[in-house]
Amino acid sequence: MLRQINELYEETIKAGKKVSEILISYIGYDHLKSELNNHKDRPEWLDRLKVTENIRGVQIVPQE
Repeated sequence: MLRQINELYEETIKAGKKVSEILISYIGYDHLKSELNNHKDRPEWLDRLKVTENIRGVQIVPQE
C-alpha cells in the first residue's frame, strides 16, 4: 500500500498537479499502518491522508 500511494503521489506531482488529499479505505489504512510501523521515514503525503468508507483502495484528489 505504501508503494502504491508513493507511486500515485509521484505521478500526480510529475503531471504538474498539487495533491489536495489522499483518500484511503479503512482496510487499506490498516495495511498502510502496519507498513508504516516498519518504515523509518515519514512520507510527506501523510498529512493529506483521509480515511473514508466510500472507496476501494486509494485515490488521489488533485487540487483544482
